[in-house]
Amino acid sequence: MKAILLAAGIGKRLRPYTEARPKCLIEIGGRTLLARHLDTLSTFNEIDGVLIVVGYRHDQIRDAVTEWKSHDTTGLEVTFASNERYTLGSILSLYASRDTLSAHDSVIMDADVLYHRDVMKRLIESPSEHCFLIDDQAEESGEEMMVCIRDGRAMHIARSHHPSTQSGWDAKGEGVGFFKLAHKDSGALLSLIEDMVGQGLEKADYEDALAGFMKKFSCGYVGIGDLPWTEIDFSEDIVAAEKDILPKILEASSAPA
Repeated sequence: MKAILLAAGIGKRLRPYTEARPKCLIEIGGRTLLARHLDTLSTFNEIDGVLIVVGYRHDQIRDAVTEWKSHDTTGLEVTFASNERYTLGSILSLYASRDTLSAHDSVIMDADVLYHRDVMKRLIESPSEHCFLIDDQAEESGEEMMVCIRDGRAMHIARSHHPSTQSGWDAKGEGVGFFKLAHKDSGALLSLIEDMVGQGLEKADYEDALAGFMKKFSCGYVGIGDLPWTEIDFSEDIVAAEKDILPKILEASSAPA
């Protein structure tokens, strides 16, 4: 299984933190989000490689990976794909990973997430071929990507301000930004992306393509509301990550199994 880390965007909502560096190189507790991703992914035997989709200030990310690998003892393979149109939607970043998606089972991951290792463990170990992670305890502000559940399946994904998420569901929760995809059905997702881009929807989120995929293929979900995690979108998220989420991650990680 390959991990696909989407790290091409400019992170404009995090300025001035991202004026001189990509979002994934923001430090939380003295360590970058990127290094924390690689630290975690390298502990799973199921993950035999990481593809990082780069764009904005890609040279810094490549240098950071070189630095990380100089201390790595696991031999985790890290490769790159480029999204030259990184100022547009994340749908183009996901499409840039098409060769890997087509050939391997994958875990698609937003690069701006700080999380406990067990968040990834639950996704990898889920029996569902296609699977979302959701936090059903998250508060809605309007910006979250909400995964909507009906009859035990993840059936829809959209931002929480969208009317389609408001009623008619058995349950819903904030999507963590990680999605497990079996490569045997990846062609259908890539076709949806191609159709959307052909219609001029280059500014779309990749989740918009997943919403179409979910209508055709059964997608499972795993709850992680009991585990510490956060998405880093705004400056206040950095403060919360430092003061609240990271201490909880460290405390949970040191607790007896």
